[in-house]
Amino acid sequence: MNDRFNGEYFLKRFKGKKIMFIGDSLSLNIWQSLICMLHAAVPNSRIIKQGLNNNTISAVTFQDYKISVMLFHSLYLVDVDEERIGRVLKLNSMRNGDHWKNNDVLVFNTWLWWYRRGLKQQWDYVNDEGRITKDIDRMTAFRTALTTWAKWVDSDVDTNRTKVIFQGISPSHYNGTEWNEPGVRNCFKEMEPFNGSSAYPVGLPEAAYVVKDVISNIKKPVHLLDITALSQLRKDAHPSSYNAFKGMDCTHWCVAGLTDTWNQLLYAALLS
Repeated sequence: MNDRFNGEYFLKRFKGKKIMFIGDSLSLNIWQSLICMLHAAVPNSRIIKQGLNNNTISAVTFQDYKISVMLFHSLYLVDVDEERIGRVLKLNSMRNGDHWKNNDVLVFNTWLWWYRRGLKQQWDYVNDEGRITKDIDRMTAFRTALTTWAKWVDSDVDTNRTKVIFQGISPSHYNGTEWNEPGVRNCFKEMEPFNGSSAYPVGLPEAAYVVKDVISNIKKPVHLLDITALSQLRKDAHPSSYNAFKGMDCTHWCVAGLTDTWNQLLYAALLS
C-alpha cells in the first residue's frame, strides 16, 4: 500500500475509531478538509453531524464505518477561566484533557491567537505558576503552555492506544518582503507559489522552533505534522478576499487546497 491518500482505505483501516482535532480555526481548516476528502471517496456513505459535550465538540460520523472525525475548539489548549478580576489565561492548567485523552487519534494545534491584542485578545490576565500579571512575553507564554500540554501527554495519555500528533505552525502571508516582494501587504493578487531559487527567504518562524524543542522533550511518542515550510511557499493558497468575513484572509487556507496536502501527510503518519 503506497502513501497516496485513499479515503476508502482510511475509513476501513480506522473503522470504529475516534479521531479528534483540538485547536483553533486552523484545526477547523484541516478537519473540514479531511471530512471532504473522506466523503469524496465514499459519496453514498451515511453521515451524521452532531454537537457533543454541550456542543463544545463537533462530530462527523461515517456510520457505515463507525468512524467519528471530531473537532474540539480551543484557542490556547490551556484554560481560560472567568474570575472576579476578569478572564484569566492559566498557562499551567489544562482541564479539557479529560475530554481528549480517550480518543484513538489526537491532532493538536495552537499558535494563531497568542499574539492577538486589543479586542481580539481572549483574556485579561495571565496566571503563570500562581503569579497573576496583566501581560507576559507572548513567546514565553506559548512555550509555557506547550510545556503544560507536553507534561499532560506524558502523564495522562496512553500512547499504546492513542496516537498523538501536533499540527505544526501554519504561516500567514501579509508581508511581501518575506517572499521577495517588498511593498506587498497581503496575498490578494498572489496567483503562484513562491518560486525562489532557494528556501523561503525569512526561514521558519520562531514558534516552529519552540514546537520542535518542546516535542523533543516529551518522553512518549508524539509526531510533528511538519507543515510550516511547505505552507510558506503557498502564498497563493489563501481565501484572500473570497471569504465570509468581508476582509482579507491570508491566514486560513482554501478547501480544497493546501490543507489536503496536510491531510496527505497526516494519512502517511497514521499509516506508518
